[in-house]
Amino acid sequence: MDQLAGTLFGRWYVTLFGLAFLWCAVRTMGWRRTLLYAVIAVGVGALAENGSVHLGFPYTRYAFDDALRGDELFIGDVPLMVPLSYTFMTYFAFASGRLLASGPWRTRAPRPWQEWLLAFVLAVWALWILDPMSRLGGEFYLGELFRYEGPGFWFGLPLGSQLGFALTAAVLLAVLFAMTRSEPDLPVLDPWRHPHLLALVAYNAQICHLALVALWIGGFPADTLAGAAVIMWVPIAAMTVVHWSQIRPRRAAPASSPDRATARAGPR
Repeated sequence: MDQLAGTLFGRWYVTLFGLAFLWCAVRTMGWRRTLLYAVIAVGVGALAENGSVHLGFPYTRYAFDDALRGDELFIGDVPLMVPLSYTFMTYFAFASGRLLASGPWRTRAPRPWQEWLLAFVLAVWALWILDPMSRLGGEFYLGELFRYEGPGFWFGLPLGSQLGFALTAAVLLAVLFAMTRSEPDLPVLDPWRHPHLLALVAYNAQICHLALVALWIGGFPADTLAGAAVIMWVPIAAMTVVHWSQIRPRRAAPASSPDRATARAGPR
């Protein structure tokens, strides 16, 4: 029970984002698909993390802090909270990519590859901020988490670690897109009630959270990471706002067409 409490409350940020994931995913995919995806995501994350710890694949070789044992739950040689985070990190990128590609007035993009591309970029983008910040865990509430064997080009992280996560993210995104491939393109009457808006907010909350922590830590490389996050995020956000301001809702199809019913927040 102490280890369970250490995982849920000691890693409170994982718990909060996990609850946000459940809220968003259940509203759009329903309980069954949400739980199925969660099991797959945790399983893939556990295999990838343990594979890297023991075999150096897919993230190259590294090790988690043994001092964490006894304080929180482990799955193999990896703290459980790490594969748990795969659920919301990939889902937020998936839903955000779908919303950014479709625009605020529709639920699907004109072409599936547009959703895929943006979701993939968002998933990898978040990790390029999360991983180097995680290495500074001793400077804030994350604590000492892991260490890599050798130097790397991205704030001490090897290129292989980033490429490995890109592969893992592609696998989990493929699962999500396969599970939701039959969802139709529906009009949205109120963009503020778009089914993927909360996921987009949660995705940006991840980035802002890490940037604020980096600003609070200060010094190199934290201040550089915070600056990089802002420099990347602000222009993209501004371009998105300008683009969306020029989009107008398309005329809804006749009510007799089942594929053109108004989008709802509940599962289909």
